[in-house]
Amino acid sequence: MQPDATALLACLFIAALGVLCLAVGVGHQRHWRHPTRLFSWSQKQQLIRQARGRCEHKPPLWFRCAAPGTEADHVHPWSRGGPTELWNGQLLCRRHNRRKSNRVPSPLYRQRLERRRKKY
Repeated sequence: MQPDATALLACLFIAALGVLCLAVGVGHQRHWRHPTRLFSWSQKQQLIRQARGRCEHKPPLWFRCAAPGTEADHVHPWSRGGPTELWNGQLLCRRHNRRKSNRVPSPLYRQRLERRRKKY
């Protein structure tokens, strides 16, 4: 008895999909995480002084956010290997911190942040 061609193709497709899923899972590397998750109180105070108490978010074609900065945020997210150090911290308002989430900023964003910090 000869197997049906469509059943044979379906089995081959499922097997290939399984091999692909295994290959993707094996190649995934875990990011190293800094042991300290949260900024210390003294680090937060330095970030507040550095940003003069304002949110450091600035869209490309608009002014800097006028809201008070209330949350210390990792520029490069801690969940993606960003260290809890002052050079990797920024002061954001609650809204912009929630919006940023754990996205890794572009090099252009980091350059603009450094240039802005020299002005205030």
